[in-house]
Amino acid sequence: MGSALSVTKHLQDVVQLTGKEVLLTCKVNKDGALAQWYHGDKEVNNSSKVSMVQKGRTFELRIRDVQESDGGYYRVKVQHKNAVVESTALVQEKLRVSRTFQDVKATAGQEVILKCEVNREDVTAEWKKDDKLLTEGRGVVMEQRGKEFILKIKHAQKSDTGFYTCLVKSGSEEVKISAEVAVEEFDKEWRILNFSLQTRNKLEAELTQFRPKLEPLRILLYGPVGSGKSSFINSIDVLFKGQMATGALADSAEAGYSFTKKYKTHRIEVKGRSEVLPFVFNDVMGLEDKKQDNKPEGVAPEDIISALKGHIPENYMFRPSAPLTEEQKSYNSDPSPTDKVHCLVCVLPADKITFMTDDVFSKMKQIRETASDMGIPQVAMMTRVDVECPVAKSDLRKIYYSMKIKEKMQECSNRLGVPMNCIFPVKNYHEETKVVLEVDVLILDALSHIVNFANDYAKLNLLG
Repeated sequence: MGSALSVTKHLQDVVQLTGKEVLLTCKVNKDGALAQWYHGDKEVNNSSKVSMVQKGRTFELRIRDVQESDGGYYRVKVQHKNAVVESTALVQEKLRVSRTFQDVKATAGQEVILKCEVNREDVTAEWKKDDKLLTEGRGVVMEQRGKEFILKIKHAQKSDTGFYTCLVKSGSEEVKISAEVAVEEFDKEWRILNFSLQTRNKLEAELTQFRPKLEPLRILLYGPVGSGKSSFINSIDVLFKGQMATGALADSAEAGYSFTKKYKTHRIEVKGRSEVLPFVFNDVMGLEDKKQDNKPEGVAPEDIISALKGHIPENYMFRPSAPLTEEQKSYNSDPSPTDKVHCLVCVLPADKITFMTDDVFSKMKQIRETASDMGIPQVAMMTRVDVECPVAKSDLRKIYYSMKIKEKMQECSNRLGVPMNCIFPVKNYHEETKVVLEVDVLILDALSHIVNFANDYAKLNLLG
């Protein structure tokens, strides 16, 4: 009895360049066998494209001018009498790039998109920047859509400048696609501010010599927990004293709760003079989301509205669930013009605006609407600019060249409703142990506008 029909040489997988020729060969152990060839489930017939040849026990399939459509699994079915054997092989185009990406020049804040495509789907890819592996994270998104690979850098910054490579792999094959990304800031300032000692001293002198029609002018700061309200007051104190100060207990940006519990008036002393500035500051407990898991809600919007009208007394203790009412003994039912607020300042952290909830913005808008009805001028102070923007972190003098800062100010304007020319980016004193010129100039510039807004309001509305 003879041996059973078997394959002595199986078909081999083939990787070939487009336009070249592929030869598939199978051999069995019996003479007189017949073969049928299949591409996928479809039987293959002789044509100008494909030819099938039998040489004794050897069977060959020749594919000329290989194209993408010729790829896939090929199967030969060999029959001898009642016995059948099969062999299968995968034919693929050699891995190649079918669409590349080019060098990119972008302005900071724009979205950078790199797209490339290969000729096969049995692939994976990794992205590198300057030969270092990239991972998804803040602002970086990687996608694969079949043969296409996409890298998105949202809100690109100067630090995203570099040489980017997409390394596509399939087994032992790999191809690389590379390009340079260059991210630049604005080539000129979009808001003019001179960061010189002369400017600093001029702004300081104007504020120390300022004599409002109503004294003191009252400036109220409000905003979410950890936005830097108390730190802003301390920073003003620092620059007028010329040394570090902590007159107002500062909110912790990461703690998630407010240090400010009482309604307290903060007066600023001027270094070398036995006098205080003719304007004062009040900050309030931070705004928070609705109550969850017994977590306090922060200041009630009703208390801030009462403060605008001068009804909140000094040292009033904020109670989130029980705002001050007219029936309470401490309620100031007959406020003087100086008890009332003359400018309302919303303090928002630049690095957290995007993540602030609609509930907090809803509370701020409720307060803003009341202030608008009363005609009280409103300003937004955007803190933590150095945390959000690499440009501001490395050089505050470049803050008005930064697309990131302008973008955050626009987001603040859109969500809060304050016009762009009433939004001021600042950096509070935090880690510093000595005064910094650029920090002072930003704060003094913002403060100068606030004080003038407050004085104009007092003259027109409170002094008949």
